[in-house]
Formats: sequence, structure tokens, C-alpha cells
Amino acid sequence: MIKQRIARLLGALLLVTLGVEGLFSPLAHLALMRSMPDCVEAGPMGAAVGMEFRLLTAVPDCPHGSFAPAASYHVVAQAVLTISLAALLLGVLALALAVGVGLRARRVVRQLRGWVARRFRMVAVAASEIVVQLGQPAMEPIVVRSVRTASRPQVRRGPPSRSC
Repeated sequence: MIKQRIARLLGALLLVTLGVEGLFSPLAHLALMRSMPDCVEAGPMGAAVGMEFRLLTAVPDCPHGSFAPAASYHVVAQAVLTISLAALLLGVLALALAVGVGLRARRVVRQLRGWVARRFRMVAVAASEIVVQLGQPAMEPIVVRSVRTASRPQVRRGPPSRSC
């Protein structure tokens, strides 16, 4: 149990470290600034990898040990920034879960849900009492009067019969 918790904690710390390191790299800085330098410093190993993947090109304008960035260099810089941010966020989340913040958050959410349910239950009961008091119809007797009318056929065409 303790070994699993330590392994989770170390994994989370590794993710956070990789995320922070990636965010402070020159590639992430280039992606944030949205500007391309004329020449990029690269060691022998980085230059070989950059030339192989067509990220760097050798031009005579750059001094010895530096290379011009290719068109896909900015895309790779944005990918490094995205991956670094994702690693940092996942690492912070994993670190919070490894430390035990998740259990405490679950308890807080449960208590908050109970509090809201109690409050809204009281509001619902009070509202239903108001509706019941206001919504009762008054029972009054209806007086029915029968009006008897003489049955006379009405003349519908021509002038009224009384006017002649």
C-alpha cells in the first residue's frame, strides 16, 4: 500500500517536472512569442536529429554551430508547448490524487450536496404551502335560474314584422 502510494507520488512528480521543463524550453518560448529566429543553436546530436527530420537546414548565413529553422519548426514548437502543458496539468492532478486531495474533495462535495438538498427541500416545502394556501378554490353554490322564453319563429328575411 505504501509502495503504491510512493510510486504514484513519484510518477506525479515526474509528470510535473517534465511539464515545467518543457514549458521553460526554448521551443515553448518560440511558440508563445510566435516569432522565428534567423538561426538556432544546436549541438552535434540535436543538429543531426533536426537535419534528419527536416526541422533545421544548413545555410551559409548562420555562424558555425547554428542552423536555420525549417518551415515545420514552428509546428514542432507548438506541439512541445501543448504536450508540456498537458503533462503539467495531468501531473498536478495526479499529485493531488496521490496526496489524498481527491478523498477530501469527495467528502466536501457530498457535504455540499446534502446542504443544498436540505436548503432546497425547505424552500420547496415553503413554496408548496404557499401554493396550497393560494390555490384553493372557493366553494360557492351556483344559482341556476331557468328563463322560459316563448317559442316564436323569427323571420330572417325582410323588414322586421313589427315595423310594418
